[in-house]
Amino acid sequence: MQRTILVSICLFLAASGLAQTKVPEKKAAPAMATVVAMGSEKWGDIPAAALVGTPSVEMGGKLQLAVVQGNPMAPGQPYTLRLSCTDGTKIAPHWHPTTENVTVVKGTFAIGMGSKWDNAALKELPAGGFASAPARMRHFATCKGDSVVQVHGLGPFVVNFVEADKPKSGN
Repeated sequence: MQRTILVSICLFLAASGLAQTKVPEKKAAPAMATVVAMGSEKWGDIPAAALVGTPSVEMGGKLQLAVVQGNPMAPGQPYTLRLSCTDGTKIAPHWHPTTENVTVVKGTFAIGMGSKWDNAALKELPAGGFASAPARMRHFATCKGDSVVQVHGLGPFVVNFVEADKPKSGN
């Protein structure tokens, strides 16, 4: 009889969950949303660490960068940044070690593919336009009107000017 009562109590406790020791669950830190309103960016110069070589085309104009999300220099990590450029700014032929995805937010951005500047190769993208250049693809761009483009991809975001591809002559 006592054994039947003991088994009944054990079954009741197991069924009700009271016999189990509950271990508190570790809660992950809540994910933080990134919300950036147009005009609230913190603009600055493109860091020297992100530039390799010397541009073969006079860039002119003014080009600034704002990191919107992530760390563009962290390998394999997602990033989003914005580039702001004044009318006529030229971005000399260059390439990136990772795919570059560009969305025009404001103005008109013209982009061309190739290792040498070629006005005829430029394709104009108005606000809302999108372009994607695979890793190592040589390309160049210019801003028509004051423009803002949003760039996203996986880091590192490095600009290798095509001029740096050429072997050094001399000694």
